[in-house]
Amino acid sequence: MAIDGSKIIHAIMEGSKIRESKGIIPIFGVYLSLFSVEYYNRLSFSFMHKMGAPQKETSEKLLIEAAQECGYATFQGIRNSWEWDQIVVPMIETREDQIFGFTAVAVAFGWGDLEVKKIVPGKKMILRANDSYEATGYLEQYGFSDSGKCYMLRGVSGAFMDLIYGKEYPEGLFNFTAQEPLCRAKGDTYCEFLVTKSPNSCQV
Repeated sequence: MAIDGSKIIHAIMEGSKIRESKGIIPIFGVYLSLFSVEYYNRLSFSFMHKMGAPQKETSEKLLIEAAQECGYATFQGIRNSWEWDQIVVPMIETREDQIFGFTAVAVAFGWGDLEVKKIVPGKKMILRANDSYEATGYLEQYGFSDSGKCYMLRGVSGAFMDLIYGKEYPEGLFNFTAQEPLCRAKGDTYCEFLVTKSPNSCQV
């Protein structure tokens, strides 16, 4: 049985109607909250610009690594949840199906219209977003860039591969690294993330 992304998205959308008084949404084994993408974009891009051109590489690395660490812990919690066991696990036939499940969950979270284009087990993944809110936000604030600006999605893409092919949690973080060769902020038609093994990494 193939992963039915629409079923996962529907379950999350229904579950998101249950909220605590502070706006926290307890679902899929993690605590979620509604958060303005405009505010997130302003924070991350302002941080990068305040660091300045000499620190461009460092600031981008910090944003990507923060996203990868967050995605790693968040999706570890998700795949150990009751909801994952009940909704997603019955659809999983291969190890790689977990990534398709992760992607459907991320779409339901509002992280973009993500699509897995290719997986080479244990080696490589290509993930695509036609409408990344980070690329849109950067274009609206600053115009075209000479480099990719989807730091969160880049980090999360790496986290997906870390969880499936890296060392056993929590030692698998940063076993994989994502690049963004294509980004709408650069004028490309879509954003695309290429995830490969990090130097000196191990897999299980």
